[in-house]
Amino acid sequence: MKAIGDYTIIQIEVNTSSTGLQVKNDGQGIVYSCPSHPELRGKRVLFDDNHNYKEYENYLIIPYKNLMAVISNV
Repeated sequence: MKAIGDYTIIQIEVNTSSTGLQVKNDGQGIVYSCPSHPELRGKRVLFDDNHNYKEYENYLIIPYKNLMAVISNV
């Protein structure tokens, strides 16, 4: 799978809290594909989670402009 144009594909993780609640989208994930900025691939990023994004399996497809920060390398 590859993003097109100014879109970014973010791999999201399912986290389980201490109470057993599963949180799927907490505003961060790992860049899987970003054609406009390929150096971001594999980096953990924060994104604006106040929007609705297209989801496919464990991936979100979001506009690049909604990325907010690079947290770390994975």
